Amino acid sequence: MEKSVNVVGAGIFGLSTALALQEQGYNVTVFDRNDYSKDNYGNFEIQAASVDQNKIFRASYGKKLHYQRLAMEAREKWEALKNDLFVPSGMLRVQPTEHLGVLETETLGNMERDGLRHRLFVKGDVNDESRAIEQGWDRKLLKFSIPGSETTFAEVLDTTAGLIRCSESCYYFYKTAINAGVKFIFGQDRGCFDSLIRERINGNEAKITGLCTKDGVSHHAGTTVIAAGSFSTQLIPELSYHIESSGGSVARFKVNPSDKILWDKYSPENFPVITWKIAGRDAAGKDVGSVYVFPRTEDGIIKIGYRGVKYTHFQPAPKNSAYSQNGQWSIPAGPQLKPPQTALDAIRHFVSIFLPEFKDTPYFSTKFCWYTDSLDNEFVIDYVPSYSDYSSFVCTGGSGHGAKFLPVLGQHAADIFLNKDKAQTPLRSFWKWRSDAPRKNGLEEGPNSDRNLTKKMVI
Repeated sequence: MEKSVNVVGAGIFGLSTALALQEQGYNVTVFDRNDYSKDNYGNFEIQAASVDQNKIFRASYGKKLHYQRLAMEAREKWEALKNDLFVPSGMLRVQPTEHLGVLETETLGNMERDGLRHRLFVKGDVNDESRAIEQGWDRKLLKFSIPGSETTFAEVLDTTAGLIRCSESCYYFYKTAINAGVKFIFGQDRGCFDSLIRERINGNEAKITGLCTKDGVSHHAGTTVIAAGSFSTQLIPELSYHIESSGGSVARFKVNPSDKILWDKYSPENFPVITWKIAGRDAAGKDVGSVYVFPRTEDGIIKIGYRGVKYTHFQPAPKNSAYSQNGQWSIPAGPQLKPPQTALDAIRHFVSIFLPEFKDTPYFSTKFCWYTDSLDNEFVIDYVPSYSDYSSFVCTGGSGHGAKFLPVLGQHAADIFLNKDKAQTPLRSFWKWRSDAPRKNGLEEGPNSDRNLTKKMVI
């Protein structure tokens, strides 16, 4: 049984970790309540952040050089697949004003440090704009006027960036994992986690010997891995200090292929991913507003996301939760809860500047994407210290930026799983269990924050 592993969650973190552990000789079984064998990760209304048309690929991380390098490592793997799961559309990062922001200058510095600066083009830099023309990137170095001003926003076109077709990628790695021998158990009964199987040893010490699913079946394993995204705290409450569910607001338009002008303009070949910082960082260094848009999909969907306010959804916390705020914790809401008007208005303002053809077009659909915010934007990939014999492991805390790492994340997680503090991955110190770290990244705000949707009663 020691070489057997249960993994709860068949999203980005679960798939990548399961495949890497199987390749290390473990017998891995993955559980998920969603039956991806039937919908091929194509139901975009379910509450799983990994199930999505697309996610941003970027290596731009300011001072966080470790994520820049991990992203470039992942990019090599995506390209080696020789399929179209990674789309090198480029990313146009539009600044709040006519000047580059602090984060952008930090990113440029680290790109220079790693020999990547030649793959970025700064609007207004004569040499960069000349190179963009030579390399055929000038059509994506778009210029947008600042409303009410005669000047334009500062911009950087990053050609290391682009997008990944997220659901298609999950399905690809799901099939890859099956071929490698990973077993999957899906469904609202057979695949749905119900509880951990705890065994008392040495008095008060507990060991996890497996899990029970909703159908009453016990599944024993040497180690149980929780990789359930924003649902992870509900499965293993010891995580509640480290992570919190937050909702990003998403709106979609749909382009008809018969409208050739818009179809061509917003294609990945002609249109980059665009991100816009509505405002710069606040006094505490926190990003206080950003909106992003993707090129259209093959189905004509243009997705726009608003991250200026990451909404929380506080509910009564169970008594066994390791941490709560006023007896509450934030967990994902049901699909009936839609983004508030303030978020949709922020998206509409973005649209009026960057997608003017759609400024009066009704949204095709709106929803929340439930992220897993960690207390410092670093992942949480480690053994749970309250359980003995290394019997419980967590792999979560994506904080909205984990999807791009799908081809390589599991290898780093498996290194930590196998070697613990002797792991060779440079990410070990960043991803450790860190109960002594202060709660930041918005997790300190709690249920009294204006971000809490239960205060707004928006249904």
